[in-house]
Amino acid sequence: MLSVDEAILINQLAQGILDESQGQAWFEERVRDDKLRLLTGLNAFILQARPKPEDVTIAISESRLKPTLTPCVLIAMPNLKVQLAKLLTLPEFELARVFPLLIKLLAAADNRRRREQPLDLENHWWHQDLSDPKIVNEIKRTKGA
Repeated sequence: MLSVDEAILINQLAQGILDESQGQAWFEERVRDDKLRLLTGLNAFILQARPKPEDVTIAISESRLKPTLTPCVLIAMPNLKVQLAKLLTLPEFELARVFPLLIKLLAAADNRRRREQPLDLENHWWHQDLSDPKIVNEIKRTKGA
């Protein structure tokens, strides 16, 4: 399970509030079990965003990873929920590729949903303006961080 701080950071990365290199460094300094826990939480956010095949295409392109790399091939296959679970079984060196790919997938799916339907700011705190320190501090206060 993600801490509120981790969930905020992941969503700030997906929203482009934090620099990709900061996020990558933060992820890579974790031990394997923490990486898997973070990726599991990221997968949950992705599934909540209900990604479509076009979101996957955007994510692969924006990740700047070769489309032939295993993580890219997996998420492009049918049944994304199954493919996301398979990503967690990859060797540790692949997890450094999985993280930015999934951040881009969350970003693509979330951005599309923001365009298609009104945001639920009350029940989905991650749709709030996470660039505003006051909002972030309030989320941390109310969510128990």
